[in-house]
Order: sequence, then C-alpha cells, then structure tokens
Amino acid sequence: MQAVAQKNITIGLMGQPNTGKSTLFNGLTGSRQHVGNWAGKTVEQKQGEFTYNNTTYNIVDLPGTYSLAANSEEELITRNYVYSSKSDAIVVMIDASQLERSMYLLSDFIGVRVPLVVVPTMIDVAEKNGKKIDYKKLEQRLGVPVVPIVATQKDGISRFLSRLEAATSHKKYIETNFITQKYHESFGTDFDKVIAALPKSGIGNYSSQWIAAKLFEGDDNIKTLAKEKSDQSSWKTVESILDSYSDGAIIGANCKYEWIDHVLANAVQAPPKTRQKKSGFDRIAIHPIWGKPLAVVLVLLGFIVSIIVALIAKVITEVVTTLAAQAGVALLAAGTAPFLVSLIVEALVPGLLMVMYMVAFVSGVSFVFGFMEDVGYMARVAYVFDNLMSKLGLHGKSVMPFLMSFGCTIGGVSGARVIDSSRQRLITIATSWAVPCAGTWGVVGLMSSLFFGVNAVWVIISLFAVAILHMKFTSWFFERGLPQQEGEAGLIMELPPYHKPNWKTIFNYVWSRIKGVASKALSVIMVVAIVIWLLSYTSTGNIENSAIYAVGKFLEPVGSIFGLSWQLVIAFIVSAMGKEAALGAIAVLFGAGTGVSSLAGTLVTSSVAINQTGLEAALLSAVQAPQALAFIFAFFFNVPCMAAVAASASESQSYKWTLKVAAYYFITALILAGVVYRIALLIF
Repeated sequence: MQAVAQKNITIGLMGQPNTGKSTLFNGLTGSRQHVGNWAGKTVEQKQGEFTYNNTTYNIVDLPGTYSLAANSEEELITRNYVYSSKSDAIVVMIDASQLERSMYLLSDFIGVRVPLVVVPTMIDVAEKNGKKIDYKKLEQRLGVPVVPIVATQKDGISRFLSRLEAATSHKKYIETNFITQKYHESFGTDFDKVIAALPKSGIGNYSSQWIAAKLFEGDDNIKTLAKEKSDQSSWKTVESILDSYSDGAIIGANCKYEWIDHVLANAVQAPPKTRQKKSGFDRIAIHPIWGKPLAVVLVLLGFIVSIIVALIAKVITEVVTTLAAQAGVALLAAGTAPFLVSLIVEALVPGLLMVMYMVAFVSGVSFVFGFMEDVGYMARVAYVFDNLMSKLGLHGKSVMPFLMSFGCTIGGVSGARVIDSSRQRLITIATSWAVPCAGTWGVVGLMSSLFFGVNAVWVIISLFAVAILHMKFTSWFFERGLPQQEGEAGLIMELPPYHKPNWKTIFNYVWSRIKGVASKALSVIMVVAIVIWLLSYTSTGNIENSAIYAVGKFLEPVGSIFGLSWQLVIAFIVSAMGKEAALGAIAVLFGAGTGVSSLAGTLVTSSVAINQTGLEAALLSAVQAPQALAFIFAFFFNVPCMAAVAASASESQSYKWTLKVAAYYFITALILAGVVYRIALLIF
C-alpha cells in the first residue's frame, strides 16, 4: 500500500494581547515548540508544530499587536512577516467580549492578500456580559472563515482545525468594497490618483488599495517601499497629493471605524450600555492612590511564593553541600588529587547548586506573574503605575520587576517578561540591575556599621539616592541604542475583563521559562565558577599563592584610583559572581575565613567558616574609612550576580547585549567608587 504524502503548511498566529493567543498556541503545539529570536531582533520568536489529517502545520506565534501600523518593533516584525509570504494563512484572534476594539486589527488586513481565519475568543465572557453574536453574519460580511472558540477549553478546536484546513485550500480574503467606498468618500479622486501611480498588481501581499490607504495615513515604512517600487515621475504626483493631507491618519481611522460599525451592525446584540459596575476589588485595583499599595502587597505575596519555592532548593543545597564536603574528604582519603576534589566540591557542585536555586526562584516568579497576566490583573498594574514609570520612559508594568528585584535580581529580570514592548523590556532589565537585592545587605550592613557606626543610616540613604539617579541615567543610556518606538511610554489601553486562570497555559509558560533560563544559566555560571576556581585555587589554602592574588596586586595601582586595595579589588570582582559570595570572599581575603581552597567555594556561603571578630579587626586595621565607603558603592552598583547575567541573556536572547549591560555596570560602579572616594577623603 502506497503511503500518503504528508503536506507541510505554515500558519501565522496573531492577535492583540490578552486574546488567548498563547493559550491556543500551547494547546495546538504542546511540547513541540521552540523559542528563539527574530533575525537581527531582540524580540522573542516562538514556533511549534502539530499534525492534523496527515498535514504538518508549522505555526508561528507572532508578537502581540493592535494593528499593522508598525509603530513598534513588534508590529513591524508582524507586518514584515505578513509581507514576506512565508505563511499559507494567517489566524487572527479577536476578543468577542470587546469586538469593537479587536476588530481594528482586522480592518488593517483589508487589501492584504493573505488568506485569513478569524477566531473570536472570550466568547464565554461575551455571553456573561449579555452579548449575543451572530458569527455566521460576521463571516458573510468579512468574507473569510469565522470560528469562535474558548481558548481555555477544547470547545471548537476540532471545528477550527477543519476550517483552517479548508482555508489553506480555498483561499479567502477580507471583503474590500465597503471600506473602498469610504476611502473614496473621504479622499475623493486623490485616492484613485495615488492608486494609479502605484504598481497595478500591488507590492508583495499588499494590494495597491492597501498601500494607498497607508500612504494617506502617513506610514513612513510603506512610503519608502512604495517609492522604491513606483515610477519616479508618478511618485512626485503622489507626494504632492499626500502633502495636503496632514490629518490622513485620523481620516483613515474613521473609515476603519465605520467599516467596523458596518460589519457588526445587527450581528451583535448587547444589553443597553450603562456605566459598567466594577467589583470592589477592581475599584481598588485601578484607584490612583490605593491601587499602588495593593499592587505592592500582591507582589510581596508573589515574592513570598517564589521564596518558598526557592527555599526548597535552598534546603537541597545545604544537604548536597554537606554530602559533597563529606564525599570530598572520602576522595582525599582514597588518594584522589586535591585539586580535582577542590574542582568538584568548590566549583562544579556550587555552580550546579546555584543554577538549581536560580531555576527554582525563576519558576516561582514566572508562576506568579503568569497568573496575574492570565487573569487580567497585570493590565491594572500597568494602568496605576504608568505615570510614575513614564518618568523613566518605561511602561507601567516595569514596576513589577523592580519590586521583585529588591528580593532577587533574577526575579526582576524574569518578571520583565510581562512587558509587551521588547524595547521597554530590555530597558527594564538593564535598569532592574540597579535595584539592590537581598544579598547586597550582608556586606553593606557589615561595612557601613563597622566603619561609620550611627552614621551608617546616611550611607544607606546616599546609596538609595544615587540608585534612583542611576536608574534614571541607565534608562536614558540604554534607550538610545534601541530602535525608537512611537507612543511606548504613554499608555492607551482598554482593561481586559477578569477571567478564570488557565492552569495549563500558566504551567506551560513556567516550563518554557525554566528551559530557557536553565540552558543559559548552565553555560554562564559554570564557566565563571570554573574560571574563578582556576584563578584562586591553592593547595595550601593561602590566597597569596594564587593567580588571582597576582592579578589583584597587578591591578592594585589602578584600584587605588578608586580607593580599593588589592583585597577589595578581588572582592569587587568576585562580587559580580554573586553578592552572597562577597562576604565569604572578603573573609578569606582578609584571613578570617577558612574551609575553602578557592574563592569559587564562596558561592555556597555555608562552605566558609567566618571568624566575625577576626574579620572586623582585620578590616579596621587594613582599610580606611574612605576606602570602605568607596568599596560599599562599588559593591552596591556592581553586576548583581552571574545568575542575573544568565537570566538577562535568556530573556533578551542576546549575549552581546547582556555583556554590554554587564560592562556598563562594572565600569559605572568603579566610576562611582572613585568619585565617592575623593569626596570621602575631604570628609574623613
């Protein structure tokens, strides 16, 4: 019997945020998906596949977008994908509970020659709100298949797959007659003149009518494309016409809204519009004053959940560390080379444990933020914090990663995933590094109280004041190197309705984050742990016999410019490996820490036996107050830890960009230390 040849179909999946797009994608592809970046971009690209009726469907989850206007990097990527003809069909998801808003994205497809399947979701929410939608009438007016589904359930999925299969065989496009008439009414004969000057067959998947509409709307990218493809003499006519339409974008939008009204007329029955009654929780959630403390409380609760998950990993870490130490003793007794035992016990095992702890914490953060996003609360956070965050040029959602960063920078970096704009997500990640994590305060508390006594409070206040300025400068510094997007700091949105969480979607989201972070963390943390071990290992345990001591002494003349002795230079370098590791490293460097033969062993602080009294005496005798203050600032603003670096590389999908951020923090920390040291010399 001859085997039936299997077909391959490529589908683009798109829609506005909060329409259940990720839920449908995960439901269709399951574990058969992979995550990368769009070529030359820092925007995440998710692809997956599934099989139906002997056909393999490759599905591309396009970035969430409200239109094809290309005002953001995400919208530009989506539009370029539509233009590229890489897909056999596009599935556009719209929110049935807010059709008027969702339909605007569809209006931008009128004149685009790509087969469409329209999928209304949230139909259960629409019904709960009293809306009755005639989907057959919608399909007749649109001219393309309309398949309503509940993305959180299997309801309608089989019918969707059947209609999708038919759509790829019998290609249908959105009906254009009504909006063409409206364009003629609004722009008159000028609309026909512009169309006549364009290539008759259009450009790529764009019809000449669609291109003309975008030109009147003032779309610069389409203007460049049309100019390249048009006759130059004809193009001068087009430019002269367009120059007289400064309000073309508004006119075009009005035409689209009239089209939306036409499509929905008598197809949607809704109860009389009354002022929507908000729940008691929602009244607080979006309150300009009380909404902020509510968000902070919920983030703290989320942080507690994350800590509980991480504590499980912490307990495992303590047990494994003890077992590793015992195994090390047994290996030495069996005649194993000491350097090999040290490598395993003080570099490989601590590195793996750090990765495990990081993955545990990220899973907790991802679960909390994924839950908030899925039920619709995250949009409320963005709303109430938008004015505050816009002062940093950021989205309101950026406050969530910042709050998480006070506990752990890994949480802040991973939490930035909820920000839709890739540009603002990257800026948020870079800025969150300036927020002091919990691991910072061991060293800052020790040195500030030891050297400045009751005046330590002024040191803390100064650190926070500089941190605020640092965040402002960091935001400005990194936004310059990223493509500008229109209207990204300001917030224009319609709050999505609350709905029940889809646990499968949330756990799929958590699993995808764990996989991405773990792979990056292993490569980054293990390499750094081994390098630090190689530089600092000595068979005697005397740091002065190590390579890193030679490096520290070599850099001491440079370090002195910033007020750092050779011990403090090494401690500063090691602190970039982990803030928690810095205290153990300082103890070893000043002869008050035992139990390790390399600084890599300080990754697990319980491995270092610290003589607190001896450490304080050694610091007071070897370090002056100006040096201590300089080190506090250098330490405070240094790279948070290698786990944060790994998380940033995972979220940004760019080692190059992450290394730029790391270099920036390393250099600015030294500059701040140098400035503080010079000022302190005048005071002390």
